[in-house]
Amino acid sequence: MKKFRKYLFWLILGALSTYFAEVVTASTPFPFFTLPGLLVTYPFYTLNMLVFAYVAFQKRKVDLYTLFLAGQVFGLFEAYGTKMLWSPGWGAEPKFLGISVIPFLLLIFLWHPLMSFALPILIAESYLISSNEVVTGIPGWISRYLGNKRILYVIFVLFVLFCAINQAVNSPSKMVSLLSPSASWIPILLSIWLWRRKGLNFSLRELLPTKREISVVFPFFLLMYALLGIYLFPEGIPQLEEQAGVWVLYAFFGALLYFDVKSPHSEVANVPQEVPREIFASFGFVVAFVAYLLPKSVPLVVVSWVPGVAVGISIFCCAVRRIFKIFPNPHEEGLK
Repeated sequence: MKKFRKYLFWLILGALSTYFAEVVTASTPFPFFTLPGLLVTYPFYTLNMLVFAYVAFQKRKVDLYTLFLAGQVFGLFEAYGTKMLWSPGWGAEPKFLGISVIPFLLLIFLWHPLMSFALPILIAESYLISSNEVVTGIPGWISRYLGNKRILYVIFVLFVLFCAINQAVNSPSKMVSLLSPSASWIPILLSIWLWRRKGLNFSLRELLPTKREISVVFPFFLLMYALLGIYLFPEGIPQLEEQAGVWVLYAFFGALLYFDVKSPHSEVANVPQEVPREIFASFGFVVAFVAYLLPKSVPLVVVSWVPGVAVGISIFCCAVRRIFKIFPNPHEEGLK
């Protein structure tokens, strides 16, 4: 029974990641109801969640900064996987080292570290288990706003609006905007309901893969990554010299994650207010309704990205600053 609970948790975690990465953007409107969604999209995000959560939780005390850095490495699949970092198909856009700058900022500083990775883990810890390691690891400059219930509700409403704007602009029709966020939310709610019926007597670390389990999961992760690279828009991969920028990104973000995981430093804050379960349960249906009402507005969605990317850059800068504080200052060492 414990194994069944653990695997169910993995499926819920993967479903949350898939929902906030793909459904909210209407990139894959119905991942839990179509063969491509069930055979490719959902398993791929689930495997990513398990692999990068395993890496992040090698740290003694995990906080939002650690999750953010792990989510950035997670998000680099948008190079060889989807080719979005090279060929987003958005028309003429600025590039640096062969990488499209706007998709890079959006995907690596907002969407994947926060929406695809950190948010599913925070939701899982808040509503599925008894531990609060990650929730108390939200930095104080963020958690102080989450401690006020009125501000928390305002943030929740703004987040619903943010998701609805992104769903509306990419959705092929008003009907898809109405059905996609709501229908895809139902299996997540049913899974959470089934889970909560059996109690919340597990910690997050107990439910993540062990070293032995990750040795089984990891080859499937590599296989899916390779298959996406080969079969999904292969012409989007540029010439070898233009790929060097992505290699630099893997080395840079991978090194930051490594040093953070090896660091003993973590944020510890008070447990923030929690969105009541009844309101959380309504999330997908409210997003669907708002997305149905909203116009398909590119300027509106661009405006919605700006504060999200700004928050992501702020979190990243704080994480990097913490990492560099780990290393001794050579000048100070010489003065001792």
